[in-house]
Amino acid sequence: MDKKQGQLTPYDITSPGLETEYTGGTDLSSVNSDQYFTYSADEEGFVVVKYSMWGFAYAGEENWNDEIKHINLMQSKLGFLDENIRRIRQHMSGLVCCDNGFPVTVDEILNIIGTGKLPEPAFRNGCWGGGTQSTQPYHIESMKIIEDVLQGFLNGILKEEFITKYPHVKGFITRTYKWLQSSGEFSELQRLLMKRMLLPFEYFTKRNEDMYEVSINCFTDAGEGYKLDKQIAELAGLPKIYPIQKEEYQETLNTITDSEKRDLYKICGNIGYGIAEISDCHHNAFRYVENWIYGIGTLKWGIPTRIKSSEEKRLGQLLLGYALGIDKWLQDIPHQFLLLDLGHIDLGFNPTNEILRVYAYLGDKRTPVKKWLAACLWHTLTLDWHSGLYQLGNRHQELIKNIETNGISVREWIDSNLN
Repeated sequence: MDKKQGQLTPYDITSPGLETEYTGGTDLSSVNSDQYFTYSADEEGFVVVKYSMWGFAYAGEENWNDEIKHINLMQSKLGFLDENIRRIRQHMSGLVCCDNGFPVTVDEILNIIGTGKLPEPAFRNGCWGGGTQSTQPYHIESMKIIEDVLQGFLNGILKEEFITKYPHVKGFITRTYKWLQSSGEFSELQRLLMKRMLLPFEYFTKRNEDMYEVSINCFTDAGEGYKLDKQIAELAGLPKIYPIQKEEYQETLNTITDSEKRDLYKICGNIGYGIAEISDCHHNAFRYVENWIYGIGTLKWGIPTRIKSSEEKRLGQLLLGYALGIDKWLQDIPHQFLLLDLGHIDLGFNPTNEILRVYAYLGDKRTPVKKWLAACLWHTLTLDWHSGLYQLGNRHQELIKNIETNGISVREWIDSNLN
């Protein structure tokens, strides 16, 4: 039997919460297990890899919380799962809520659960590997335009020439030139900062699609980024910029009392830590880039015209709406009465659209498989520590306090089962 890379193993050699597939190889000594991937060989000597269906946030079984353990128990009670259902769960495991395709990716997953069919191609839904179709048309073209405008500015090309070339980008071009020309003559320090900022564009524009190679060049002491950071620090009289741990960077920032140097260190640090993993799939990627441009031009951090926390609020409200809808669907509560109840509560926003999508896509037939898959999605939206509603850092703390004050819970179904 030809066991190709990506082909799923027989179901009996995997286990709930995990998936196992063939690597396409037969040399076990050529691969090394780590916290994310465990390699072994089957009875015929073909190498297989086992990994968590709960993403990098809960990669190891020792990190699974009680909610995951209960949902895995639901899976074990289903018995044999065919390849179609396994592929659906495999795709869902790639969902990351900070991806720039959110909530398009959630709607697709809800529809997949409801229909039992995984489209080909499915949307890429995060950095864990689910799907191949982009949710972001013109993404690469936009990055190329940004790079062209910035390089053109450094080479003395006038703003009007770019507006003629890219009339649909007039707003961005106008802001960019305004910021970069705000302090008069563009200094050597600013040129170094711009050069530093442009390093990741080798990957953003996909001239080089090896993100690890570009990341090494940008963010380790073996690359060009380290050399530029050193030059910038020496020229501006700043402490070490990169590579240092994020906690060390924050501690160093807190020691800088001079306001101008503090702003400059913020700019340098955010160029490094803003997209340190070259995550141009992050929902904030283009706003990070625009923040860099403003910072380099004005030598101040934080665009005053940018509406504060708008994206944080958007994501929090979406997560709440979807999680609330799934929680009530799992309890077989008609959404008509849920919406009537919510009509008497002022949350400051209306979660109706997300609730309607949950019920419409999932439908009224609650099979054990659909309930298990819906529970998996609920956990990712609600408890994924990286970007879920109750994420690490409590980004949505105000929203959570608001719903709790109003007697709303997205945990009724899971709590009733755990209790």
